[in-house]
Amino acid sequence: MQDSEKIYRIELTNEEYEYVENLKKEYYEKLSKMTKKERLQYFRDNYCNEQKLNFEKEINGTIYRVNTHFDENVEESILNKFFRLTKKL
Repeated sequence: MQDSEKIYRIELTNEEYEYVENLKKEYYEKLSKMTKKERLQYFRDNYCNEQKLNFEKEINGTIYRVNTHFDENVEESILNKFFRLTKKL
């Protein structure tokens, strides 16, 4: 891990943890039946609509434009990243 990376820990009750685990299982089963192309399209359509993430914001007279791009050749899938971030320690 690099110095600039932060670790976030979410404290959950056992009931909340089981709920999240069940959601993960349901999503995993649903996504595992899709091809890579279908999964990318699913996330684009339902969660990561790039156009919704693009925006402009003015701060102290300067306009900042944010454009979002997704790399289709990443090493870690969004599902694996989600699992890693919500892993119980």
